[in-house]
Amino acid sequence: MRFRVLLPLFLFGVLAVTAILIPVGAAIAQSRTQELQLQRGAALQQIVQRATPAFESGDARELESYLDRFTETFGETAIVVDGAGERIAASGDFASDPETFAVISSALRGVPQRDLATVTPWSSRTATLAAPVTLDGRTPEGAVALRIDQQVAQRDVGAGWASIVAIGAALLFAVLLASVFWTRWVLRPVSSLDAAANALAENREYALDADAGPPELRRLSRSFARMARSVELALDQQHGLVADASHQLRNPLAAIRLRIDGLPRGLGDPGSDAEVAAIERDLDRLEHTVARMLALANAEHRATAAGSGHGGAANDASPRPNDDALVTTSAARLIAPHRERLADARISVVADDDSRPVRFRRSDLEEVVELVTDNAAKYAAGSTFRIELRGQGDGTRTVLVMSDSGPGLASSEIPLVGRRFWRAAVHAQLPGSGLGLAIVEQLARANDAEVAVDRAPEGGLRIMIIAGAA
Repeated sequence: MRFRVLLPLFLFGVLAVTAILIPVGAAIAQSRTQELQLQRGAALQQIVQRATPAFESGDARELESYLDRFTETFGETAIVVDGAGERIAASGDFASDPETFAVISSALRGVPQRDLATVTPWSSRTATLAAPVTLDGRTPEGAVALRIDQQVAQRDVGAGWASIVAIGAALLFAVLLASVFWTRWVLRPVSSLDAAANALAENREYALDADAGPPELRRLSRSFARMARSVELALDQQHGLVADASHQLRNPLAAIRLRIDGLPRGLGDPGSDAEVAAIERDLDRLEHTVARMLALANAEHRATAAGSGHGGAANDASPRPNDDALVTTSAARLIAPHRERLADARISVVADDDSRPVRFRRSDLEEVVELVTDNAAKYAAGSTFRIELRGQGDGTRTVLVMSDSGPGLASSEIPLVGRRFWRAAVHAQLPGSGLGLAIVEQLARANDAEVAVDRAPEGGLRIMIIAGAA
């Protein structure tokens, strides 16, 4: 959580410093560019003034001498051309390129180029300025082009930027350091609350520091302590209710079944026999629902404990999924106990015999397969049931895939699979509790695994249990 608090603070600091440094950096580059432009603009104008007598007299020797001295002084080259673009005088190795030719052509049309693009460390090393040479003040008789060396200006801009970046980094470090101390003080009670909440969820003793951090969080700690006492009382009442309900429901159901079994049958009243049979079917359904509810409650309890980062509650002696639950099995061995049930439903089985390691408690894995095959036997009779174990990714995960070629579900119904007591409309009249796949999901959670449900390539339902492999 500290990182989540520090990150926005640091990002805000970065944005604030950047918002200051970018305009300052732009101002440095623009100022240095303007200085260079003024200096070289004045030099360009002097060359234009000295070129005018050369055009009038036709003698360019003095102009050539001036250009040579200019190049020796500044290390930059210049060229003077006539109206046809032919060279009149030049200094240094003035090589014309398309960009330079375009600038000179613009000057010959009376459009001077005296502005420089803003100089940055990654700008071009040279830039070209050009101005027309006019004798009557209107018609260009030629043009002067000056190739400027921008490297010194680039180094100056880079040095200026490095300075402000160093200042910005120092500011960011100061902001980060202050943020670390601030968040540590603010989040100290939050960490204490987190540890206490996990301990409460796992029925362990917890220690809560209610005198650390800001006043608001200290009040929150005291409120949490009061709430924890209420939650512990509610959990105790809930656990007691589940245990009492299981006994109170099972005993009357058993007594009713004994009474039903003791009723006389075959006395010549078909209506009475049918009623007894209907009552027995309802009892079977009720007993099945009670058993599934208890199984779901147990799976949810274990899944919640596993989700908190611990293998179970303090009073749960079962092994953690990541400790002793690495089993090596095959799809054929998993489906073997259920082949007869599937055969009774006219379902053919295709099972892979390759063994793979699965980090899943063996009893839970067998129960998952039992629940899925039970659904297939009820809802996909006469189809083909396929089960396989396969690796995923870099071998750190194993996927148990179970699919059938039955009628399946509508696309809009697939996302609803796994909801408690949910059943598809076409299955409403068939026996079932609507808890099977909900239990599968909770058993998977208890073993740090995931469940994915979609449409099988054969058309039915496909259920994938994605678990660890090592």
